Amino acid sequence: MDLGLAGKIALVVGGGRGIGRAVAVALAREGADVAVLSRTATELEETAGEIRALGRRALALPLDATDLAALDAGLAKLRAELGEPTLLILGAAALYQPRKLQHVEDDEAARFLAVDLGSAVALCKRALPAMMDARFGRIVALGSLAARTGVSGGTLYSAGKAALEGLMRGIALDYSRRGITANVCAIAFADTERLKGRVAADPESRERLVRATATRAIPTPEEIADVVAFLCSTRASSITGAVIDATAGAQLNNLW
Repeated sequence: MDLGLAGKIALVVGGGRGIGRAVAVALAREGADVAVLSRTATELEETAGEIRALGRRALALPLDATDLAALDAGLAKLRAELGEPTLLILGAAALYQPRKLQHVEDDEAARFLAVDLGSAVALCKRALPAMMDARFGRIVALGSLAARTGVSGGTLYSAGKAALEGLMRGIALDYSRRGITANVCAIAFADTERLKGRVAADPESRERLVRATATRAIPTPEEIADVVAFLCSTRASSITGAVIDATAGAQLNNLW
């Protein structure tokens, strides 16, 4: 299926590893040129190398998306080297560390929400004008099942992901008539290198994750990336303000 992404320019936030890297590569396979943004330069360059190997242009932007001055400088570099992005993937996420809210310091809470929500707001605000001029744009946030179900010890995580859903719905209402769609791809967990590292010392924890899914299989980053790529496509113009479930039917309460 031709997704109509040849020649499009994408910005994948959190594109250094895991699901973000898989999304960046999937978009490149569909013909897009891709900039990847995160705080780790080495990982970004590895992703950019994979994209270039597919014959597409790539740009690594090692920066903190909550630093607005650095973000503006990075976006200026992106425009100069690749052009204006009309595909925006919001994959930045603060590291989830289970703790009840009473044990979270105020500055830590502010930082967590700045990464999960604040950076998404800043990126959307800066990307929307060019999308409006092009009368085409796709914004996809990598969300979580926790936005709807909550997760024990993860109040801030759930709140941040729920706010992302609200942000996408609001953008969908305000901009869809300009050819811009905004959606969430909701994930429970994926078979990333980070997850493999966590469960390596405790094989039973992996089995618990498997049993928590309806499919009895943990989704791969590539499977999730294919969903995101479709949401970015010209074929998905009627999908906006939606939360698309890529959780393999997981139930988080099955983990405890």
